[in-house]
Amino acid sequence: MRRLIVEFSSKAFSKLHPEMPLQKIRSMEVLHFLRFDHQEVDMIARVGFNKPNVRIEDILRDVLIEAQLLDQEKESGICTYFIKAKLSQAIGGEPGLTEGGGYFSLPFEAKNGKVKFTFLGSAKQVKGFIKLLEDTSVHYRVVSLTDAQFPPHSLLNHLTEKQQRVLITAYALGYYDVPKKIRLVQLAEKLDLAISTLDVHLRKAERRLMYHIMNES
Repeated sequence: MRRLIVEFSSKAFSKLHPEMPLQKIRSMEVLHFLRFDHQEVDMIARVGFNKPNVRIEDILRDVLIEAQLLDQEKESGICTYFIKAKLSQAIGGEPGLTEGGGYFSLPFEAKNGKVKFTFLGSAKQVKGFIKLLEDTSVHYRVVSLTDAQFPPHSLLNHLTEKQQRVLITAYALGYYDVPKKIRLVQLAEKLDLAISTLDVHLRKAERRLMYHIMNES
């Protein structure tokens, strides 16, 4: 897995996502992505506003499905929200995803007039994503491009790189959702793998995770 972090100016990012008027906020940091697929993005985010009377509904008015205020810091005024939104457009035509696979991850933040986000995928997927960025003709800067490193305690470290790739992509695309958002044959096409090969990778990854879960509990 490769981790690409890119940075835009807020003005440049608004050209890609005009439905997100970032000029109305002082800062925005995604703490957790709960869902990120073709239909919607669900996340926990900390948001600081430029003016005290601005609400999250004013910022995401055109795409917002639901917003719940979870916390508000008295001194800074920064609010923590649960946000459910749909993106009308995205790079590659799919919110959080590209036609070649891969997905957005953390850090994903906007502050000081800059927007920084992270893309995870194979070397081929990252190369394809960079090409999509180039095709937009919107100026951006590559902050870093490295091998993806998971926290030391993460069970994903017990998997091979191929197993990490198929399992993370399957989860991101909704293969493990109920009901499933994507079937095995569609997932195999996304990953450019034979169905039988993908099935073996998933089963081995799942078995290895279960082994460590059962032996660490």
